[in-house]
Order: sequence, then structure tokens, then C-alpha cells
Amino acid sequence: MSRPLLLGVLLLVGAGGASAQDSVYRCGNEYTRVPCSQGRLVAIDDPEVTAPRRAEAARVAASEKRLAADMSRDRRLAEAAIRPAMAGSLSAPKVAAPEAKPSSKSKSKKKRGKASADEREDFVAVAPKPKK
Repeated sequence: MSRPLLLGVLLLVGAGGASAQDSVYRCGNEYTRVPCSQGRLVAIDDPEVTAPRRAEAARVAASEKRLAADMSRDRRLAEAAIRPAMAGSLSAPKVAAPEAKPSSKSKSKKKRGKASADEREDFVAVAPKPKK
């Protein structure tokens, strides 16, 4: 025989031996290939047993996937509803400046005396224009 043919035959024989399933025993809550005193033999290749179990496993997996998607959606909605606290300054929030009143130039001189309450609160310093 030629070497490649002999190698192919050996691989086929080895693969055939590897495909044979060993017995599986259930010992309490543990599955093992070594028999134990209270263990019972579990049929692992019986199509009548494995087909319904696979179908049930697929149903449970689909249900778990839907539940995970629902929980993820609910979590995202709950996180989106949370408004963060104001960050930044420790001082009071800024108040919008009052709108400037249109100034009307009058020829009369203003009285010097006590200013009204509005004039005392909104003081704006302005640098004089240089003389030309």
C-alpha cells in the first residue's frame, strides 16, 4: 500500500472509533462518564428524548431573548426619563438681564436727587468717550 492510502485508512478507522458515544451517568446533580453507586444511565442519543428537549430549549432561549430585549428597552426608557441635576456653579442661577428701555433724549436736565428703585439696582459703568 502507498503511504497516503495507509494514512487515509488509519484516519477513517480512528474517526469511526471516536464517533462512538460513551455512556453518561447522572449522579445526583452531576453528569459523568464514570458510573457511581447511586447513578443512573442517561440516554444521550435517543431521538425520541432529545428532539422534544431541543425544541423546549429553543423555546426557552427565544423567550429569554425576548425578555432580555424588553428589559433592555425598559432600562433605556427609564434612563432617558431621568434628568441630571444642574451641574457647574455653586452660585445662584443667572437671571436674564432686563430689556433696555428706549432712551428718549429730552432737552430738559434731569433732577439730581435720589434715584428710583429701578435705577439703583441696574447700574452700568461706561467709560467716557475721548474728546477729539
